[in-house]
Amino acid sequence: MNNRKQASSDDLHGLAVLHALGSLEGPDKVAFEEHLRQGCEVCASEVLSFGETAGLIGESVPAVAPGHLRERLLSRIGGSPRVPGILFQHSGILIARSEELAWQPIASGVFLKPLFEDKALKYDTSLVRMDAGAHIPSHHHAAIEELFLLSGDLHVEGQVMRAGDYCRANSGTIHGETFSDDGCLFLLMTSPGNQVIENRVV
Repeated sequence: MNNRKQASSDDLHGLAVLHALGSLEGPDKVAFEEHLRQGCEVCASEVLSFGETAGLIGESVPAVAPGHLRERLLSRIGGSPRVPGILFQHSGILIARSEELAWQPIASGVFLKPLFEDKALKYDTSLVRMDAGAHIPSHHHAAIEELFLLSGDLHVEGQVMRAGDYCRANSGTIHGETFSDDGCLFLLMTSPGNQVIENRVV
């Protein structure tokens, strides 16, 4: 089984030059971009290197491509399939378009849009929306949690957060029940290992 995994990894490493040239399509393109997203520094470096080399080769050729060829190329690029929610992902840089992502219910009146999952660090970045009157139960932090309130109100540890407020909780700390009077939207960076604490006595 380990040999099969190694072969699969080797196959993905061999796709770096094709990705740099924009020649990957279909399942190979999806698999390789997921491989990059998971943080393969070797492939990211190779893609960057191959891309720079291809650019230098292009700059060394003074000839101008015929108009019809340029139009065909631009048309093909514009029609290339794109993963919903991923506007740009190349050489370790990711730009997510959150409006294309679906809200996922995680509790009554609480919804989440995952923006990025760092599997190596076990750390997730998400948008969270709470309806008016919604509650998030008390929970234990498995790692540092950071929250930036974008709009609305959020009651945390007896304090009322407003748009622009920031909350950080260190690993091992506990948040009491969190709720919103009028609804809110916030950016959340947290560990998937957090644990809900039922019936906490305050």
